[in-house]
Amino acid sequence: MGLSIHYSGFLRDKKLLGPLIEEVREISETLDWTPHIIDDKGLKGIAFAPEGSEPIFLTFDHNNQLLSPMNILVKEIYDGVRFDKELMFTTSVKTQFAGPDAHVAIIKLLKHISAKYLESFILSDEGNYWETGDEKILYAQFKKYEEALNFVQKSLQDFTAVPGETASSLAERIEKILKGKFGKEEK
Repeated sequence: MGLSIHYSGFLRDKKLLGPLIEEVREISETLDWTPHIIDDKGLKGIAFAPEGSEPIFLTFDHNNQLLSPMNILVKEIYDGVRFDKELMFTTSVKTQFAGPDAHVAIIKLLKHISAKYLESFILSDEGNYWETGDEKILYAQFKKYEEALNFVQKSLQDFTAVPGETASSLAERIEKILKGKFGKEEK
């Protein structure tokens, strides 16, 4: 749980990969976001992360499609299980713990990069900054997520494990606690 950005798309042309990597590397270094060049047989691009943020991947497969290495790992873990192909090519990054200023910087960078290098780019911003450009809305969203996280943390503060408990019964107990807490808050 935490405020996130989800995006997908394609590199316009393989020839643009080098310039994209170089531009993002320079921007990342200027902002003290340590960049990491990824040059694997099936994946090429760059990753970076502001402090407190999950990594932002601008990595592409052999078809020029954005693809996060994390999604490749998830697919391998769930090999043999039906895996949603659309989600395979949707990259997600949680910015909740990086804060709204980092979120704004990431969105602005993705707007710039998508306009210059990408096509069929789709972005869903849980902070609503991508759509609105309104920092007040973004700050309000961050506050809502922070309150929700604090509420869950407080609700489970005294939670103790039961010896021999199954994952299913544990999930049911957590759900019951949270529903009970939410019910009390609503009265």
